[in-house]
Amino acid sequence: MLLSIESKLNHTCNLLNQLGNAVSSLVNLSPDIFGDPSIESCLEEFVNVYQEAVQRLENPSFRIATIGTTFSGKSTIVNALIGRRIAPIEAGEMSGGVLTLKHSLEHRLAIAQAASSAWDTGEWTGLNDEDLYHRVCTVMHSYHDARKKREYVAPQVAAYIPLLPACDPFLLGLPEGIGVELIDLPKLKSVQDRTNLVTIQKQVNKAFSLVSLGYMQVDDDHRKRLLEELKKVVQYLQGRTDSMIFILNRVDQRGADDLPLSLRIDKLKAEIKEVLSLQELPDVLPFNARFLYYAQCAWGAGALNKPSTVTQQTRLNFLMAMF
Repeated sequence: MLLSIESKLNHTCNLLNQLGNAVSSLVNLSPDIFGDPSIESCLEEFVNVYQEAVQRLENPSFRIATIGTTFSGKSTIVNALIGRRIAPIEAGEMSGGVLTLKHSLEHRLAIAQAASSAWDTGEWTGLNDEDLYHRVCTVMHSYHDARKKREYVAPQVAAYIPLLPACDPFLLGLPEGIGVELIDLPKLKSVQDRTNLVTIQKQVNKAFSLVSLGYMQVDDDHRKRLLEELKKVVQYLQGRTDSMIFILNRVDQRGADDLPLSLRIDKLKAEIKEVLSLQELPDVLPFNARFLYYAQCAWGAGALNKPSTVTQQTRLNFLMAMF
């Protein structure tokens, strides 16, 4: 499997180089044709996309984008996957911006500059998890407050920290040299915000997607609205439905008189297939993100076959929180 991935990357790089050389030859052979304004504009757009593709192949990353409904526990899933609390999980709607989590052994936070932003921008180093979390929360709070008065482009926040899937190569089985990124996107309705659409499209159509649905939102009344909303989002984001996995989160909220969980999931699979016009039934995974979050954070972001990097008291606090 590892050799297969490496060989595919090398083959893609070779094809991309051939394409770039062929286009350069065409431009040199027919400079008059490429001097036409409309063709020149297309060439410039191609060059931008080409350079981005070259850069991505030189520094390949496995990218996971998370999309979810309000109160689906999407950000808790993100924190569970990385083994630490960075994505805001306070009460109320928090995930308004785009939070990118990149694997790095050194802690760094970067908040992109934007025109007349109502929050602090810049870069910070030497922050611990708690500092990172509070800075990200502050940015999201400021964005939500500012949007009550006028439209803003959503904040672009990047946190560089050790990520559990990258610290323990066994978890993903990726070849050496391939990075890991998680992108925590706004809730579904926010994703349809035209002001932020272009920014978010650039993220999600180049990533594998986890779509989080809350268990309390899959009754007959909620489910139809939810799936229609999801259909619009997929269309807006130009996302690939073949690279989506759906998570039915918060299954611990299931009542004793509810439908059997297997039946609930089968119904959800069938409806998602119909609404999104899928060729096959999608994967829908039952999840209790908060339980996994406490378990992962109790151990920390280090490899599972090595001693925990979390202090004994903190580990005990997380373990007690499970119960």
